[in-house]
Amino acid sequence: MVPLVILGLIALAIIALSRLSVAKRSGGTSLRRTAASHINANGSPKRGYASMDAAREAAEKRTAMSKRPMSAYKCNSCKHYHIGHA
Repeated sequence: MVPLVILGLIALAIIALSRLSVAKRSGGTSLRRTAASHINANGSPKRGYASMDAAREAAEKRTAMSKRPMSAYKCNSCKHYHIGHA
């Protein structure tokens, strides 16, 4: 019984610490980017842009084409910039 309680406390501590370390939200991006943030809805990998300006320009073009708002964000995993739905 005691090992289960200890494991439960460790799990709660990990969850609490992971929520505290989440980067601040900026520009309409999700607070919880995961490996799935590298995959488009059709299953193909997202393009990585070298700069925020290039990603914003692509997001503006995609917004105009699809009429759905897109935003640019810096990926915490690969350190490139991607675009996604705002």
